[in-house]
Amino acid sequence: MSLPRIVLLSLICIFNLPSFSENNTSEYIIEVIFFEHLEIIGNEKFDPEPLNLNDLKTISLLNEPRIIIDKKKITESFEYHDMSIGLDQLNIEQMIENQNDVYVSKTKSDKKINTSKWYIKQEYLNQLDNIFRRLDRRKEYRILHKLSWLQPALNQHDSPFVHEVFANNGFLIKLYQSRYLHLDVIGYLDGYLNTDKNKEMIKEIKLDALQESIPENVVNHKIEINPQLLETDEIFITTKDSNPDELEQLIKNGEVKYLIKEERRIFKNESHYFDHPKIGLIISVYDSPL
Repeated sequence: MSLPRIVLLSLICIFNLPSFSENNTSEYIIEVIFFEHLEIIGNEKFDPEPLNLNDLKTISLLNEPRIIIDKKKITESFEYHDMSIGLDQLNIEQMIENQNDVYVSKTKSDKKINTSKWYIKQEYLNQLDNIFRRLDRRKEYRILHKLSWLQPALNQHDSPFVHEVFANNGFLIKLYQSRYLHLDVIGYLDGYLNTDKNKEMIKEIKLDALQESIPENVVNHKIEINPQLLETDEIFITTKDSNPDELEQLIKNGEVKYLIKEERRIFKNESHYFDHPKIGLIISVYDSPL
């Protein structure tokens, strides 16, 4: 093993994740650092390799929505029945957050289900931040991408690959739960591949999770909303992204210059290094504190 890779593995061991107490959560935060080895040791020649994604179930991460809420309009629209609390005591923002986060006081796993934050792309790293900073200072590596997101661990059949594309590079990561946690990883350089964004699949995953989380005896509190308000555009003002999603040609089969493919049984709350002479991926999978 070359010296740079020994140093890299040492970094991962030094900054490995601390152990968390075991619980029944099925939510995990995934952090990814994708980088290129600038120094190839040896004379190995790499020919372009075919990569066919037609048979894979894929999704793309969602951009975090930015919404401005007209609290005055919402406050004026509520009609309260059989409630002992006054309107001035209500925190409107908290009510909306609770509605979006689908807080259930006692689920089957005794844990809050937070589906509104599933598959939302985040640019920051938490557990891998120190490794990222050290790699970024070393001349033998070039970091091409980093991100994190929250997702559930479904069974192998139902779990999709998260397909992230950056420039003409990309990776696909599938986290699933059988008896143990598993990661199925594909990474590539210099290949133009686009798969379905599949936002509807994400909605179905969230809906299934919500149905599973509902306890048998739920108290039904009703807050009626003036129906006329729902016909207006005055409640939510959504700020549009400068680069909105556009229809892209799906390219699921092609050649890539460098390719790494690996499936591995993993333990949560650890860092996992996937190595290739030209590609490196460091992935952490840890319990969500949410």
